[in-house]
Order: sequence, then structure tokens, then C-alpha cells
Amino acid sequence: MTVCLVVILASGGCSALATALWVTGQSDVKPEFAGLKDKKVAIVARPVISLSYRDAHVDKALARRIHAILVQRVPKAQWIDPQKVEQWMDEHDWESYVEVGRGVGADMVIGVDIEAFSLYKGQTVYQGTATLRVTVHDCATNQQVFEKTLDQINYPPNSVIPTSELPESDFRKEFVSVLATAVARLFHSYDPREFWALDAKAIR
Repeated sequence: MTVCLVVILASGGCSALATALWVTGQSDVKPEFAGLKDKKVAIVARPVISLSYRDAHVDKALARRIHAILVQRVPKAQWIDPQKVEQWMDEHDWESYVEVGRGVGADMVIGVDIEAFSLYKGQTVYQGTATLRVTVHDCATNQQVFEKTLDQINYPPNSVIPTSELPESDFRKEFVSVLATAVARLFHSYDPREFWALDAKAIR
């Protein structure tokens, strides 16, 4: 069974992962980092690249969406209001995620570096592409306790959407939601069959 599972995962992507886990009786994928329980947690996203003016607020939108998901999926953590985090960042010069965390009274900070972000495959079609580096920082010890790079996230994964079918603002919101879901899944367990719903969302 183990060999079969490896073959399935190597050849089929997300849907194959869901199928393989169902076949082997593993109903949930466990979080990669589960150390947020009973902690006050802030979420900060920042671009490490130059975003176009129309994407200037993607970082804030991404942090807010991750927060909205994790409030529901990890209720045993105390999630600091994104508006409080944004206000502190707007009013202070800061360089590290720990600085922000301490400024808003957080025990831990989830930091999301936006290393690549685009909405277009060509002039007339959308296909969102992003690379995110996700880290967790302990504000008491000033230590980074988790790191994961989500490399080359594409949405839709295997197709494009004509710009005539969807306003850019709506596609951006949809893509940010996909990115937020990918980040949030690092911190909560989830049913692998949720992958199917995400794939189906892109079909028009």
C-alpha cells in the first residue's frame, strides 16, 4: 500500500493526494505547525518584491483573509485583530516580524513574505501565480520556530480565465483567497477532499 501511495502522489497532484488519503483511511491532513494553541497570534504579510499600484494592498488583504480562516479553524488561539496590526505598522517603522508582534502584544507572529505575485498569464487571460515564504516567530525568545516556502502557486492550476469573463478585482480577491487557504492549512488539520472543491472553483 505504501508503494502505491507514493506512485499516486508522484503522478496525480492534489486530487491524487485526496484519493490516496481516503484509500488509506487517513481522513485528515495534520497541520505542519501546531504550536499556536493558547497563544496570542498576529498575522503579517509583506511584499519583498515591487507590486504594481493596482496590487498595492494585496499584503493586507492576504493577512486579513488568513486571519478570517484561522479564527474559525484554530479557535484555541487568540487572534489579534488585523486592523490593530495594520494600524501599528502604519504608525511605526519596523523591520522584523517580532517588532510588530511585540508592538501589538502578540506571543507569536505568522509572517508571510510575498516573493512573487501576478494575476496575468497574458494580456487577455488570468492565471494567478505566487510564491510565499511563511514563517512563525516567537516574540518572547526572538526565535523563528517554523519556515515553509509555498513555491509557484498557480490558480487556476491547469487553465486560464479570459479577462472578459471576470473583472480584475474579482479575480484578485479569488486568488488571494486561494493563497490564504494554502497558508492557513499549514496551521490546521483539514479534510483532503477539500482540494476537490478548490479545483472545481476554477472551472467556469
